[in-house]
Parts: sequence; structure tokens; C-alpha cells
Amino acid sequence: MGIYVQGGKKVGGMYMADGNGNYKKIGGMYYADGKGNAKKIYSSFLPAGTVLYDGSSQADWNKLTLVVPQQYRLAKPLEKLKNGIKVTYGDAYYGGVPGYNANYTEDFVKQDHTIEKLYPISQLNNNIIVLTSTDIFERIGNTASQNEDGNISFNLNSNVFSYKSPINLWAAWTITDRIQPHEYAPILKIEAY
Repeated sequence: MGIYVQGGKKVGGMYMADGNGNYKKIGGMYYADGKGNAKKIYSSFLPAGTVLYDGSSQADWNKLTLVVPQQYRLAKPLEKLKNGIKVTYGDAYYGGVPGYNANYTEDFVKQDHTIEKLYPISQLNNNIIVLTSTDIFERIGNTASQNEDGNISFNLNSNVFSYKSPINLWAAWTITDRIQPHEYAPILKIEAY
């Protein structure tokens, strides 16, 4: 039992006429992208928990101190996401820690504090998501007028994303002078959910 075409050949699935007397097999589910194209909805999604970015690279941490958003590489493009991504943000001081420091240091001092944020697919395609200090650090630095918002953005068809950490600025002191440690939010992990 099934559908047959001329010559007795069995066919399955759904077919579409191409207007030239031929047929073309179509399969799967599609959605309109708003630009006149049909995009396939994948039947095999990235499993929840698939790690898309591992933030252990020292080179990636060093990008945190740059003033403009930087590009980072994902292990896989986001086009096969089912629901969205979970981003785990860390917490690290650079240049000392709030309070008293024996000396200024040009290194990161990682803190135990992390926060996870869920971003559904609807927020990911070329949207710039603003990240404030209270969103990520759950507090502001003690020089509040100098804190800076960050942002993150993704493209579902690419394995590159853009990120600028929010920055808290803190007043601190060394043996010789007053310093201002910066608090950054390194991305520790991005995974599918």
C-alpha cells in the first residue's frame, strides 16, 4: 500500500510539483523567515546540555579588558537549537580587589559568584542584549557613576558571537596609592537547553 507514480515506482512522503511536469520530494517541517523563504525546522535538535562554548581560554579572558565588544567562537552554530541557550557568567576582579591590596596586579582574581541566564531563540538572532551590573553581578561597584553596561549578541546561522562584559569599578588602595580594580563577567559556559 502506498502512493505510486508512472512506472509503478512507490513514493513516500509529500511531493510538490515544480511547474515543469516534474515532482520534488519535500520532507520535514518548515517556517517562513519573513523574507519570502522557507527555513527547515530541524527534526534533530542539539540535545539539552550540549556545551557550545567553554570559557576556560586565557586569551578569551584577556578580551574582557577591551572597550568594544569582541568576537568569540562557539563549538557549533545555533541553528539547531530547540529552545535556546543557557549562559553561565563568572565574576573576576582585575587590578586588585575592593579594599586594601599590597600591590596593583595585572591579573584576574576569580570569585566564587556565578549566575546563569536563559536566552530563548526569539532573543538570539541579531538582537543586542544589554547586560547591567545588577543583572550579572547582582550589585554595583562603589564608584557607581563609572560602572558600564555590557552586551551580548548572537546570529543563529553563525558560530561566532559578540560580547562585552559589564564592568563594575571599585575604589581600593595599595601601599602607595589609590587604585580602581575592575570587575568583569567572563563567560564560563554556554550550553543548549
